[in-house]
Amino acid sequence: MDLSSSEKGKQLSGRLIRISRDRNYPVNDIENVLLPLFRPAHTEETLRVTIGSATHIWCAYENDQCLGCALASDIGSNHGLYLILFGVSQSAQGFGIGSRILTKMIKWCRKRRRPFIFLLTESHNERALRLYRKVGFQKHSSSSIYDESLPDYGDGVIPLILVI
Repeated sequence: MDLSSSEKGKQLSGRLIRISRDRNYPVNDIENVLLPLFRPAHTEETLRVTIGSATHIWCAYENDQCLGCALASDIGSNHGLYLILFGVSQSAQGFGIGSRILTKMIKWCRKRRRPFIFLLTESHNERALRLYRKVGFQKHSSSSIYDESLPDYGDGVIPLILVI
């Protein structure tokens, strides 16, 4: 029997992974996931500032080990969500954990009638771009009703939005 890649991911993961939001996660857990992924752009100090600025944090845990995190903030008068940093530890990538975190975030936004989720990703990060597109994000063009609240960005960065 030939399995699709999503079925293989589910079969491989057969592990109990809990994804929750805003549970007073230990800062070290978040740092251990995100710092290796975002160095040298972030140091321990700048990452702690970013963690402190997040109004919502989702984390994926297996037993007591944090495998992935999403840091987000409320944005604009339209009550959107800005995904500041998102990542899955390198050893846990490819098992669908990132998709599951994003899906939880999207469901949470729908339930609370949040109109959009916005994020920035580096243009050369093909793996991230595939994941974001897979869950419904599209390239953002600067002519939407949400523009007033979105952060500025430079060259080499792609703005993505998921309108909910």
